[in-house]
Amino acid sequence: MLARRILGGVRRAAGGPARRSFYKTSEGKSLNETLYNVFMRSNVAYSTAVVGIAIFGGMGYDSLVEGLWKWNNKGKLFEDVIEQQFPNPPEGTEMEEEEDEDEDEDEDD
Repeated sequence: MLARRILGGVRRAAGGPARRSFYKTSEGKSLNETLYNVFMRSNVAYSTAVVGIAIFGGMGYDSLVEGLWKWNNKGKLFEDVIEQQFPNPPEGTEMEEEEDEDEDEDEDD
C-alpha cells in the first residue's frame, strides 16, 4: 500500500497519468463519464434507470433461473410426467377448449 503511494507520487511527478480512465470512447470521454452523464446527472434519469434495471433485470433473472431449472430437471417435472403416467385420462377430465366469450357478446348486439 505504501509502495503504491510512493510510486504513484513518482509517476505524477514524471508527468504520467495519476489515474487511468475506464475506457475511452471515440470522443475521448471515458465510459464512466458517459454513464454518469446519461444516467446519474439528474434524479429523474437515475430513478428511471434504477426502476428499469430492477424490472427488466428481474424478468431476465427469472427467465434464466427457470430455464436452468427446467433444463436440469427435464423429465421430472409435472408437465413431463403427467402425460407419461396417465396417457388416457378418464372421460370428462380432458382439457376443454375455452370458447371466446367476446365473440358471443358481439353477436348479440
